[in-house]
Amino acid sequence: MFEGRKYVHQGGHKGSSIRFADNLSPPGVATTAYNHAMSAEERYEMARRITAALNLTSRFTVEGLEAACAKLEAREAAEGKRS
Repeated sequence: MFEGRKYVHQGGHKGSSIRFADNLSPPGVATTAYNHAMSAEERYEMARRITAALNLTSRFTVEGLEAACAKLEAREAAEGKRS
């Protein structure tokens, strides 16, 4: 559904919104604005991180991402690493 879409970190309350870069549909995707347990700086940086992660994984399906996560967790468990 969202494969190939790109995202931008911009706008919203104190720069904490993630939006579709192509503006083909309603622009709002996610926000960290309402997590009041985080400082304003933490919300801003988390929005940047979410945007980067979405763009990094934009070519994958959700099922592909979930399978990759499961594979990584299994490998780390076999190596005795914490996930």
